[in-house]
Amino acid sequence: MQRGLLTLLLAAVSLAAFAGAVATSAARPLVPRNAYLVAGESGRLLVLDRRGKLVRRIPRFAADVQALALSPSRRSAYVSVYVRDRPPRMYEVSLRTGRRTLLANAISPALSPGRAELAYVTVARPVDIEYRTALVIRDLQTGNLRIIAFPPGVPFDTPPGLVINWSPGGRAVALWDGTTTRIVDVSTATTVDSQSAIPGGGYTYSPVFLDRYTLVVLANCCIGRQKLVAVDLRSGIRTPFAQLSSPVENVIRLKPRALLAVTALHRLVRVTPGRSHVIARRIVAATA
Repeated sequence: MQRGLLTLLLAAVSLAAFAGAVATSAARPLVPRNAYLVAGESGRLLVLDRRGKLVRRIPRFAADVQALALSPSRRSAYVSVYVRDRPPRMYEVSLRTGRRTLLANAISPALSPGRAELAYVTVARPVDIEYRTALVIRDLQTGNLRIIAFPPGVPFDTPPGLVINWSPGGRAVALWDGTTTRIVDVSTATTVDSQSAIPGGGYTYSPVFLDRYTLVVLANCCIGRQKLVAVDLRSGIRTPFAQLSSPVENVIRLKPRALLAVTALHRLVRVTPGRSHVIARRIVAATA
């Protein structure tokens, strides 16, 4: 009798431990905090460690990737892909199975610092030309959308002109609107062109915040050594930040004074003031 009760008790404990292990496994991020999610030239999604070493491959997904962002759980990703003769499409992709779910005809997904909102740019192809139509802010809990319209006729542009990035406080998004780089207040703006251009204007692409008051931009796209400059948004003063061998097509802020970039030569690069370090090659998009 006692032996039977002990057996049942041990079985119950084992079952509870198994259930706990399954729950823990289900909640565990598929991209560790110290790793990168990247898209290779083959179109496959890969997880790399900080030194560029392969950690794992995402199964059953291959596409011509434009940009990507991790979900708050780091178990899925928002991936925008080029589609022949159609507008680009943005999917949510399971990093466990590779299964994709269509979200919009859009590019350049970017997760807010608070991980509650996703920014992206919608694209339309009314005839044979693709146009950017709006900056969209999606609430990831409710699914509600805030639409901030581009002026009519803003062309799709080349990759350095497609980069968007959040401010560290999550109150604004920086982007190139076809004529200048603007800082868009995501809570009040109704149109992109109503928002302030960065001081000094000019052709400045691939904007990314270093901190609340400093924006790094590509200042001399697209011939020769590519110069990244830091723009003080209060004074307009511009100072050299770093140089790269080719234009920046993806870039995010890793931490203060450190960026992660993908260049037109398909190099994954960690960029800090005055220095660029190649982590991996044959990469077309990346996030962390």
